[in-house]
Amino acid sequence: MQLAQAYVGEPVALSVDVGELLPVAAREAGITDPRELYERFVAWTWIDAGGRR
Repeated sequence: MQLAQAYVGEPVALSVDVGELLPVAAREAGITDPRELYERFVAWTWIDAGGRR
């Protein structure tokens, strides 16, 4: 939750920053297709206060 709190009011910046880290995380986890991590790593950044994307 700390990451989300650091970007309060800046959802686009949060998505961009974690999106840039996605390939790095995939590489470090030995995942050849970063799309496998998208839901866990990036998609959550677009959930608003109402629980919708």
